[in-house]
Amino acid sequence: MCEVAAGYDRVCDNTGGVRRWYWFSTFDAQGESNYNAEPVVANGQVSSIALKSGKYAYALNVEMETSTFTDTRIGERTNKAYAREQSATIVLHGNTAEMIANIDAAAKGRVTVIAELEDGTYEVLFLLNGGVIVDERTPGTAYEDMNGNTLTITGKEKSKAPKISESLVLALLEPVS
Repeated sequence: MCEVAAGYDRVCDNTGGVRRWYWFSTFDAQGESNYNAEPVVANGQVSSIALKSGKYAYALNVEMETSTFTDTRIGERTNKAYAREQSATIVLHGNTAEMIANIDAAAKGRVTVIAELEDGTYEVLFLLNGGVIVDERTPGTAYEDMNGNTLTITGKEKSKAPKISESLVLALLEPVS
């Protein structure tokens, strides 16, 4: 459908920003999808999503006001083409051996990320095609500079980043043992 179906009512003031991220590999090392079945999205909301056995999402706990994302319509009117260009910037402070290994592995594949927003909602980026990571490591120059990694994730999708419920996000996480 490509016709306007609703209006807009101003929302109440709220806090902006990303509180936390969750990420998982969209594809395995052989390029096969890590989803049990393609996620179901209707009316801007993920209603069904499940990863294959042994595949999990992991939390990225970040400092406030250090992360963001964009979801931009791209396309060509004369070609009647439509797509979404998505980008996420995630700042991870520190640089442990575990971080080096995880970032290196993620940067060699494709990832899906879920942003937990400060307003309590969640949105999924790179849902079907996965995003590509470019990571930049800096120890800083001055004592008060950041010592960490900045991840810039980019990709294209056919649809705008949908909302997802907290219960579906929690179901993707590795079980606590």
